[in-house]
Amino acid sequence: MKKLILPVALLVTMIACKTETKQETAKPKTLENTIWVNAKYLETLERTKSPLRAKPFADTVMINFDSKADTASIVWNFHEGSSYVIKKGEKIQFFDAYEVKPKPEFEGALSNGMLKIGNSLFKQVDTTGFIEKKYWIGKYSTTDGNIELRYDGKISGVDSLATYYVWTDYITTQTDIDLIDLYANSNKSTTYGYKFAGNEIIFYEFIWSEEGIIGKAGKEIFRWKKI
Repeated sequence: MKKLILPVALLVTMIACKTETKQETAKPKTLENTIWVNAKYLETLERTKSPLRAKPFADTVMINFDSKADTASIVWNFHEGSSYVIKKGEKIQFFDAYEVKPKPEFEGALSNGMLKIGNSLFKQVDTTGFIEKKYWIGKYSTTDGNIELRYDGKISGVDSLATYYVWTDYITTQTDIDLIDLYANSNKSTTYGYKFAGNEIIFYEFIWSEEGIIGKAGKEIFRWKKI
């Protein structure tokens, strides 16, 4: 099976900036223009608000069907993906889009509002930016004034911040805390550790011992309070 390594810029765009699709339904009857996420990943995220702690369930994390549901893309660990041709009958069959094979790579089915592929269950979400939408988008009070985190990854309200990027890919990074990159208008970014505490997000200094590979949380730096 041929997989594609997705550039970081593409992942940021894919996860943070894709336009929303139709709303979730309890029992979807079709696959057209739908997005599905590993159910155990979503359940862990709901319980912990931590993509880092949900990482064990990010192996096959997201499936996107196109507007006709005749092709789909599967994302592994938020950094690797591939495309498939879809054939629908009694089962939903996924055929490698890059190599003609007589048998499908995967088979699935819709049941009780869930998409089941092998032993894995997937729940429908309404955007690839489901983490940002549920936990981050909104207005906050900060020591520098009120800010707003937008769906397109931009930050408005203060001159010192321009955009944000919530980490989801922890496969090659050893860390004891979830990470977020905050970008200044100069496009220079700083990585912080963060934790949710009620209606606040606590940000910590993040100390790299090996840039981009190994690091740990330091002292608390600041807090944002949801308003």
